[in-house]
Amino acid sequence: MLSYLRVRGLALLDDIALQFDEGLNVLTGETGAGKSIIVDALALLRGARGKVELVRSGDDNAIVDAQLDVANGSLPALRELLEEHGVPLESLPTLILQRVLPRSGKGRCFVQSQVTTRAVLSQVGERLIDICSQHEYHSLTQASGHTDLLDSAANLGQRLADYTSVYRSLVRERANLEAYRRQSEDAPRQVDYLRFQLEELERLNPGPLEYQELERQVALLRGAQTWAEYSCLLRERLYESEDSTIPMLGGLIERARRGIEQSEYLGRILEHLSLAKTSCEEALQAAHRFERDLEVEPGRLEAAEERLDQLARLRRKHGVSENELSQLAARMRSELDTAMGLEDELVRLEQRSEALQQQALALSDELHEIRCRTAGTLSRSLERELRALHMPSAKLEARVELLPPDRLGPKGRDRVEFLFSANAGEPLAPLSRVASGGELSRVLLALKGTLAGGDRVATYVFDEVDSGVGGAVAQAIGLRLRRAAVHHQVLCITHLPQIAAFADAHFRVDKRTQGGRTVTRVQRLDGRKRIEELARMLGGSRVTATARKHAEQLLREASSSLTPMG
Repeated sequence: MLSYLRVRGLALLDDIALQFDEGLNVLTGETGAGKSIIVDALALLRGARGKVELVRSGDDNAIVDAQLDVANGSLPALRELLEEHGVPLESLPTLILQRVLPRSGKGRCFVQSQVTTRAVLSQVGERLIDICSQHEYHSLTQASGHTDLLDSAANLGQRLADYTSVYRSLVRERANLEAYRRQSEDAPRQVDYLRFQLEELERLNPGPLEYQELERQVALLRGAQTWAEYSCLLRERLYESEDSTIPMLGGLIERARRGIEQSEYLGRILEHLSLAKTSCEEALQAAHRFERDLEVEPGRLEAAEERLDQLARLRRKHGVSENELSQLAARMRSELDTAMGLEDELVRLEQRSEALQQQALALSDELHEIRCRTAGTLSRSLERELRALHMPSAKLEARVELLPPDRLGPKGRDRVEFLFSANAGEPLAPLSRVASGGELSRVLLALKGTLAGGDRVATYVFDEVDSGVGGAVAQAIGLRLRRAAVHHQVLCITHLPQIAAFADAHFRVDKRTQGGRTVTRVQRLDGRKRIEELARMLGGSRVTATARKHAEQLLREASSSLTPMG
């Protein structure tokens, strides 16, 4: 429950601190005093988008702090959520929330004094505080939200999550199927193209490093005459001329060998000359092999140039490097296999999509059956609640329509709409068309009362739930709020003394001028002060003795109506 709330710099609230009780907490005061600003503060803790206009003139920031005592039933889910986002848990079950709304720049959100995002604050706040405002009265008239209300009554959380998981898989599979269908439309042309290209590649059949080898050969063959002359000169200088190098080195080696025992230098000379003679002999052998390489049959250069040109055109055509030529055929063969396998993959995806469709339909049928059963129970419960709220002839039906299989959606294929009739003999019609403001208020209160049994939200906030009602109806609403407060903390903003009389804790919100500025103050009322406030609500600005007696009577009646509950 919400045990402490402090608001600073928010519109008329310069700095207020409130300590709420368990049970029913009522806030009263003149119109415009700032009661709804307190609701705005709580909405900020639920992650509502902050408006700069809310920051009090002259202040840099609006700051909302709250301390909440978490009920045991909410602890596991809340602990899991906080752990997921790395929020410290040491102080649980006490939870501290803070929202800072600046006049300029980016706002800040805190959970347990740790900076977090507005999305995380929203997830935490929505688990703990439920705000029922005029906006929600309006949303009650939107059929799009009726499915969620029925699902809440049916406790469909896990079943709906199971269905949603299958439905999302179905959506993904359908997207894949559509993509493959688009690909398969082009598959025949792609297969023909790849086969043609592959035939050319396999005909040329470029080998690994062939392109580089051909470049080397062409360069060599183009210079064959020059290299042949060089080889001939090399043979002549090394061996064939009268003063050739190898014979000369042989003579020098022989003379050194004769005196090797006479000096160590002759041994070193012999060693180096022998190495030089061996190197020259190896160079001579290489020259012989080189000459044989240059003795090529006619047309070899032309053939190598033509082959090199073919491979160069292939490179340019496919945009690959010389090293990738030999791998190109394998890559195209893989693409051809993929294109030819599209039909098989298409069949597999169609089968998978159909299986998911059937699974989703089966789960949606289960959801439909549960919703239909719950709809009847919920309708009867709501009618009982409405009778207690002075609507004895009211009829309310949660109608569930099963849509065709092709209308599967994120929540199944049901269309849920609440139909309503306030008076005997009047046909049921959509709630949005036939319910007045006061009737909508009571329908909403009846819904909250009916759904509260399975609801783990600790604190309900009702902002002007008394819209369009008065007298005995207001007293009935007050009694319903007080009974709801047995299991949940309730905060209620009201203008009706019949409702305020049921409060466990009563707060008066006043607007006054202080230091030349308008500020809002909140005072907890007890004893005579509470009677005075109820009398003011009954009689206006001039409080009479009669109004005070009426106020005392309201408190006695409220107290006596609760006695049977213990």
